[in-house]
Amino acid sequence: MLPHSKATLMSDWDPELYNRFRRYRAEPVEHILSHLQFSDDEQIIDLGCGSGENTIELARRSPHGSARGVDGSPAMIEAASKLLDGEPAELKARVSFELLNVPEFRADRAYTLIFSNATFHWIPDKLALFAACFDALRPGGRIVVQMPANETETAKMEIGRLAREAPWSGMLGGRERAFDEEPPKFYAAMLARLGYDRIDCYHLTFHHPMERPADVVQWYRSTGLRPFLDALPKDRHDEFLAQLTARLNSAYGTSGPMTFDFKRLFIWGRRPGP
Repeated sequence: MLPHSKATLMSDWDPELYNRFRRYRAEPVEHILSHLQFSDDEQIIDLGCGSGENTIELARRSPHGSARGVDGSPAMIEAASKLLDGEPAELKARVSFELLNVPEFRADRAYTLIFSNATFHWIPDKLALFAACFDALRPGGRIVVQMPANETETAKMEIGRLAREAPWSGMLGGRERAFDEEPPKFYAAMLARLGYDRIDCYHLTFHHPMERPADVVQWYRSTGLRPFLDALPKDRHDEFLAQLTARLNSAYGTSGPMTFDFKRLFIWGRRPGP
């Protein structure tokens, strides 16, 4: 999720809207969990925990461990806390949620596992955050981070093109390129410089069937379109979204069923130790 310092510049996250495509958004987490081995007593932190599902699942896989979820969105922390209320008492005792500005995360050898799903790409100074994570890991502790890497996909390209056109360009003030993307080898070199070992960085593309391009617009309304919509007057939102939908119908060559391809970057590393 968006770090708290950025959230002050934009409206808060909408957990219900974000989770509308929960099944698809869970696929990269399922990929991570299929490759991640757990001890019985992991000390876990989930940076950008969102509505808490992943934090709870991480704790569930380490029966005597603990998991702390932090996020910069008050709405997401509220949703996560409500979700935890429905869990058994034994699990609730091992999970906590806290409002925290993710770039300000600091700890000293406190965790055996740092997990982050779709949060680091919102943070400009990734080097500083990966350095803080290294300090926060115990020797032998691991980090796994997933970030969207989809800036050149059709929908993102069309969002940028529309934002650069009148009348939108004058209202948006350069928000047509929200994120810079670096290749896996860039992050592998960064982690190596910081002292991590067992580094593995790679792309995976997930293929999401959609009923229509308008569904892709709904997907991005909760994430990549937020800076755009927050900059536009509310009475222009419908017009902007309608124009974007029409452009996607043309760009994808259909107004009916389609496949939305979403590329993601996975980053694995370890603090050397036993």
